[in-house]
Amino acid sequence: MGRLFSGVRAPSTLGSFLRSFTHGHVKQLHGVARRFLPELARHTPLLPGADQAAYVDIGDTIRRTHGYAKQGAGYRYSEVKGLNGLLGVVSTPL
Repeated sequence: MGRLFSGVRAPSTLGSFLRSFTHGHVKQLHGVARRFLPELARHTPLLPGADQAAYVDIGDTIRRTHGYAKQGAGYRYSEVKGLNGLLGVVSTPL
């Protein structure tokens, strides 16, 4: 890379940026999100009918990965090498 590019290079992926966070950073971000998101939801009517009934569907998914350099990838219960993720959907009768 040094032969191709000179000077300071930015991180190539979002992952390298996120790995630079410490546990203290994560706790600070969690504290901000814990206070900010409920206030935002209170003032922004994004989901009509949520005050009457809301349905929450949470499921997991596995994204297949290839190669050996992917951090966090491994063989899970499905015997597929990949990264696990949680998906959440909120809906109302309206």
